[in-house]
Amino acid sequence: MRTTGPVLAAIAFLFVSSARIARAATVTVNDAGDSSNACATTGTGTCTLRDAITYANAHAGSTIAFDIPGSGVHTITPASALPAISAAVTIDGYTQPGSSPNTLAVGDNAILSIQLSEPALTGVAFDVSASDVTIRGLVINGFNSCIRLFVGGASNVTVAGNFLGVDPTGMTAVATTDGVLMLGQSNNTIGGTSPADRNLISGCHAVGIDVSGGTGNIVEGNYVGTNAPGTGALPNVQAIVIDSTSIQIGGSAAGAGNLVSGNNEGILLSNASGTTIRGNLIGTDAAGDAPLANHFRPIYMGNNGIIVGGTGAGEGNVIAFNSDPGVIVASGTGNTIRGNSIHDNATLGIDLGFDGVTANDLGDSDTGANNLQNFPVISTVVYGAANTTVTGLLNSTANTTFDLDFYSNSACSNFPREFLQGEVYLGSAPVTTDGSGNAPFTVSTLPAVANGSRISATATDPSGNTSEVSQRLPFSINNASGPPSGGTPITVSGTNFLAGATVTIGGVPATGVGVTNYTTITATTPALPPGSANDLVVTNTDGTNGTLVKAFVADFLDVPSTNQFYSYVTKLVSNAITAGIGGGLYGVTDDTLRQQMAVFLLKARHGLCYTPPPCTGVFGDVPCPSTFANWIEELFTEGIAGGCGSGNFCPMNPVRRDQMAPFLLKSEHGASYVPPACVGTFPDVPCPSLFADWVEELATEGITGGCGGGNYCPSTPSTRGQMAVFVVKTFGLQ
Repeated sequence: MRTTGPVLAAIAFLFVSSARIARAATVTVNDAGDSSNACATTGTGTCTLRDAITYANAHAGSTIAFDIPGSGVHTITPASALPAISAAVTIDGYTQPGSSPNTLAVGDNAILSIQLSEPALTGVAFDVSASDVTIRGLVINGFNSCIRLFVGGASNVTVAGNFLGVDPTGMTAVATTDGVLMLGQSNNTIGGTSPADRNLISGCHAVGIDVSGGTGNIVEGNYVGTNAPGTGALPNVQAIVIDSTSIQIGGSAAGAGNLVSGNNEGILLSNASGTTIRGNLIGTDAAGDAPLANHFRPIYMGNNGIIVGGTGAGEGNVIAFNSDPGVIVASGTGNTIRGNSIHDNATLGIDLGFDGVTANDLGDSDTGANNLQNFPVISTVVYGAANTTVTGLLNSTANTTFDLDFYSNSACSNFPREFLQGEVYLGSAPVTTDGSGNAPFTVSTLPAVANGSRISATATDPSGNTSEVSQRLPFSINNASGPPSGGTPITVSGTNFLAGATVTIGGVPATGVGVTNYTTITATTPALPPGSANDLVVTNTDGTNGTLVKAFVADFLDVPSTNQFYSYVTKLVSNAITAGIGGGLYGVTDDTLRQQMAVFLLKARHGLCYTPPPCTGVFGDVPCPSTFANWIEELFTEGIAGGCGSGNFCPMNPVRRDQMAPFLLKSEHGASYVPPACVGTFPDVPCPSLFADWVEELATEGITGGCGGGNYCPSTPSTRGQMAVFVVKTFGLQ
C-alpha cells in the first residue's frame, strides 16, 4: 500500500519533533565519581560529569544538570582530562539542590554546591571548541586552566555565575593557574549584567581572564582579584590580559562594570585596538569607597585606539588607590581617557610613556605615547554658589580643536607635592588653538564645587589622544634643603616657564632667577627661618603661576647637613609629618615619646589632610580633650598600638626600638598583619620571643639595619632622628 501525502507529512513531523526533543535533552549528573557508565550513551542511570559531557556532545543543545545525593559541596576530581565540549550545551551547577545564584548588587552571596577540582595544576577543566555553550554555577579550581576556549571556532559562549580559582566560600584562594583562557575565539561573554551572572575569578597564579586573538568578546559584571564580598584581596598575578581587538571590559549599563582590585597587575592591553573599558571599579572595594589596590599597572596599554571611560552616563571608571599610576599609556596613539574618577593612585592619574609627569613643550611637536599631548594650564578658579569658573591656557598643535575635560579634587592634598589627578568629572568644553598654538580659555559652565577644591583638566585632540592631567607649573626642586642663611643654588623643574618669571620661597624673593627654557629655572635661596618648610611659587609674566608646597627646608640648628639623619629629617618635615620641637630645633637626639609616635604614624599613613575623630576617653592617663588624645585613641582604634597596661597608654614614655617594630609594620600592612617567623637575625633579639618576628621583618624590608655590631638594641629608646628614618622608609616618603 502506498503511503499518502498526509501520512508522510505526519511521520516527518513526528521525526523532526523527536529529533528536537533529543537535541534538547537534559542529562543529570547524580554521581560525583569519574567512572564511565551507560549514561554516556543513554543519558539515564548512574551518570558522572564525564558521562554527561560525552552524552551532550552527541546531543547538541542539551542541558547538563546536577542532582548528586547528599547535602553540602560535592567535589568532582577527574582522574584524567574530561572530554572536550564539542557541541552546544548548558552546564548548570545551580540545578544542584541547595545551590542558588547571587542576588546582591554589591557582593556575592551565591551558594555553589558543585566543585570541580584538580590539585595537580596540569589539566583543563572545560575545553570548549563549540558555539552556544553556557557554563554556570560551578566552583572550579586547581587546574592549569579552569575554562579554555580553544580551536573549533567557539563563539556565543557564556561563562557566568562561577567561582574560579577559589573555594566554595569565595573567601580562600585555591592554587590555580588560569581562570578563563580564550585563544583566537570571538563573540563570547564572561559574566553579565545580572547579579546572578557575576563570576568571581581570583587567586590565579597566572591570569584571571586571558583573551588572545579573536574579536568582539565581552567581560562584564565580574569580581577579579577579590573575595566574594569584594572587601579583601585574593590576588591574581594578572587580572585581565587582552591581546585581541574590539573587546568590551565593563560597560555603561547597570551591572556591567567589573571589580578589578587586589591583583598584582590589573588590566593589560596589547594589540587591542577598539577595546573599551567603562564603568569598572579598579583598585577599590566593591562599594567603590575603600582601597583595594592593584599593586602594579592597574590599566596598562601599549597600542592604539583604546577607550577608557567616556563622558556619557555610566561610562566613567573609578580608578583609585592603586600602587602605580592609574592609567599608563606606555606607547601607541589615539588612546582616549575621559570622564573617569581617577584619584589616590601612586604618582599620577594618567602617565604617558610610564616615566613620570611629562612637561609640556611649546607647540607640542614632541612624539611618543598619545603623541605626548600637552595638558592645559589652569590659571584661576572662581568658586561660585551656582557654578565654577576656570580660566587657563592650552598650548598645543596650531589651528586645532581640542576637548577639555575638567575635574575637581579635594581641597587638601594627601602629601604636599603630590600630583593632581581627577576625582570628580565636572564637564567638558571645546577650545581651538590659534596659529601660534595658543588657546586661552574661560569656562563658566562647570557645576559648583566646595570652596578651595583643586581643579584639574585634560586635553584630547581630534584623533583621540588624551593628555596627562594638568599640573602645577613647578614639578620638583633640586637641592630641597640648605642653610637658613640662604645662598643655596636650586634648579626648579616643571613646565610652561616663560622668560621673566619670578620665584619666591617662603614668600621671600629668590635671587639670580634665570629661565633656562620652558621646563627649567635656576635660582638662589633667600635667608629663611631655621627649621622651616617653605612653599616655592613661580609666577609668569602672563599671570600664570604655580606653587610647590613645602618645597625647601631651611636646616634645623641641631641637624646640619653632616648629620647622619639629615636627609630623613628634611623629608619628614617637608611631608608635614612634624615641624620640630621649636626654636629652630628638631630634637634629633631626643627620645620619641609614645604620644608623638601616634601623630607621626597616622599622618604618614593617612596623609596631611587626615584629622582623627574626637576622643572619647579611652585611656585613664590621656585626658580627653588634650593635644594628643585624638591621635592616641585613633591609633588604638585602628589596632596599631594598645596601651601599656592597667587601662593606661603611658603617653610620655619613650618608644623602645623593639616596640617600634610592630607599630611600624601594622601601620604599613594593617592591624591584622602577622610577620613571618623569626630565624635569629640579631644576637640580642632571642628567637622566638615577643618582638623577634616583628624586628626581623623590619630588617627584611630594609627599614632598619640594627644598631651596629650585628645587634638591634631592642630595649633602647628610639630617638627622633631614628624615628625619621623608620617613618620615611616604611611609607616611602619622597
